[in-house]
Formats: sequence, C-alpha cells, structure tokens
Amino acid sequence: MTRILTPISGKTAVYLDQVCARYFREALGLRVVQYGLGNSFTGRIDLLATDGTGIQLITIGTADFPGDLLRSLTGYRWFRENRAFLQRLYAPDEIDLGLPVSLVVLSQAPPPDAGALCRELLTVPVLLLTYRLYGSGEDPDISVERVPDIGEGSGREDLGALRRELGIEAAGLTDQDIRDFRQALGF
Repeated sequence: MTRILTPISGKTAVYLDQVCARYFREALGLRVVQYGLGNSFTGRIDLLATDGTGIQLITIGTADFPGDLLRSLTGYRWFRENRAFLQRLYAPDEIDLGLPVSLVVLSQAPPPDAGALCRELLTVPVLLLTYRLYGSGEDPDISVERVPDIGEGSGREDLGALRRELGIEAAGLTDQDIRDFRQALGF
C-alpha cells in the first residue's frame, strides 16, 4: 500500500519540537540538552543543543520568517544574559557553555536572500533551514533542507549530475522539465 504524504502546517503538528529534535539528533548528530528555555516575553530557545564543538540555539518557526528570526535573536539575547545561571544549572560534561554559539532557524518559508542578510548584519553565525511537514498533525514526517544563499547555484546548473544521482537518465526529461519540477516543489 502506498502512503500519500500531504503537506501540513507546523502550527498543526503535535509535538513539533520532538519531531525536530529527532531530526537534529539523527541527521546532524546533535545532543539536545533542553527543550523550551526562557519565555516568550524575554526570549525563548526552542532547543538547546550541542555537538561537543559548539552550542546551537534552535528556533522552530511556525509563523512567518521575520517572526521566526526575531524569536531566534531574542532567544540569543536571553541566552547571553543568562549564561552564568545556565552554567550553574548544567554540568560541564552535559554541555560546555563556554563553546561558541550559533543560531539555527528552522522556518517553513525563509526568503532566498535571508542567509546573506544574516551574515552581513549579525555577529553570531546563523544556519537557516527550511522544513516541510507531511502526513498528519498527530504523526508528522519532516523534510529539512539548508536554505542556500541567493548567489549559490547561480552558475551553470549541472542537471546531468542530478539525472545520474536520481537515476532518471532514461526518463527523457528536458532541462526545462527538471527546472519546472524543482520550482513546483519550491527548490
């Protein structure tokens, strides 16, 4: 039986933070130390994670991208202001709060130039990821991709390599067919 995955909104997904945490553990090898630090008034961090070489303050966006980025920045400010408190709360073997910090913003609709804008304006590194949820609100599946900078891939596309990677050489798709398909998917 084939399972048809219909797109769903992040607002309707139950336990979205746990679905995302599973992605960060399995795909990126991060260890999630804490869920939901801070509060919505002074700054909130959805996931505090580490890979042993740095600290990732992860914001899981369910609104528009500007709101997601603002939440990430206020969460970062909260983290900086409360770092001494957090050092008393967590043992050094659990998370080394002296490691470099980076922000991870997981959003459903970031603009293509957001990465370049963050790099120009912010002193803290920012990783922008886009995600799509499929299935149902009670049992979502997640697909995550890095948001490319607007200048990435602006040269000649190697659609032949994409055909080989996907194993679709014999399908007879033109370059324009592949571009149209990628655009329809939002890539």
